[in-house]
Amino acid sequence: MKNLRKKIVSTPIVAVTGGKGGTGKSTVAVNLAAGLSAEDLKVMLVDTDVDGPSCATLLGVQLEGGEEVRTFVPDIEASKCVGCRRCIEVCPEHALIGLQEKIPKLYEELCSGCKACQMVCEYEAIKDGWKKIGTIYSSVVDEVKLVVGELRPTEPRSPVMARATVMKAIEELKGDGYDVAIFDTAPGVHNAVAQALWVADLALAVTEPTPLGTHDLKLILDLARELELPMEVVLNKADVPGGLKDELLNTCHERGIKLTAEIPLDEELLRSYIAGEPLVKKAPNSPAGKALMSLVLTIRDRLKGGEI
Repeated sequence: MKNLRKKIVSTPIVAVTGGKGGTGKSTVAVNLAAGLSAEDLKVMLVDTDVDGPSCATLLGVQLEGGEEVRTFVPDIEASKCVGCRRCIEVCPEHALIGLQEKIPKLYEELCSGCKACQMVCEYEAIKDGWKKIGTIYSSVVDEVKLVVGELRPTEPRSPVMARATVMKAIEELKGDGYDVAIFDTAPGVHNAVAQALWVADLALAVTEPTPLGTHDLKLILDLARELELPMEVVLNKADVPGGLKDELLNTCHERGIKLTAEIPLDEELLRSYIAGEPLVKKAPNSPAGKALMSLVLTIRDRLKGGEI
């Protein structure tokens, strides 16, 4: 499935992902972006976790304004529709229903905006309709360009919104001379996660030494393998009491996956979260701060060496 991944821009893209939610994925992404920026790299941070974006919160930024993202929905003209049901038959999401010679009914929440219904309508009875699915925000925080996608509440089309966020970032990366882009993905292994992984050059899977952390790590590693995407592991909460660190390390060994960083439990991480300031700036000499800075320097050196 490598052909699904395309090098759209010359800027190296590092995706910070992870099967399980709550492992510290966004914390790693934000600190990596802030740390690389402090190392004189031009950095873009993209939050594609559109169902619950948190990078702005971790940076202490209030999102304002934004660009509306819309998607197609069919607008059926009753005067032209003959009730042939062709639109119903081709709809892959079964968003249209109706009887023969009756005007189809649309279930908007199911519609993916593919326009198949419009393409097959011989009577030109389906016009372009639109609905807002979310907003993309852009800001600059301490010289880091922040792009955040946020899905409209109750809207089910996370992959469409994630894709729009990714492509918005890609368009800007084409012309502004960025040294690296950090993409913070949603948790899990679903379509919205894949939207960011498809354009990435390297993925960092953030996990924790718990039964669910180990289980879900295997799922995200499977996805990376299918995409033929280089992936490495960042172990957060590495020294949690009773943790399954050895089991997780065995998983990495069996898969031939590199453990790039281990981040210990550290109350300073919580304080930095509350303060809305990356730990690499607020407390770089704390245990977790040192681990995150080590990750920053590792990625910096590999970027400068052309390894990513």
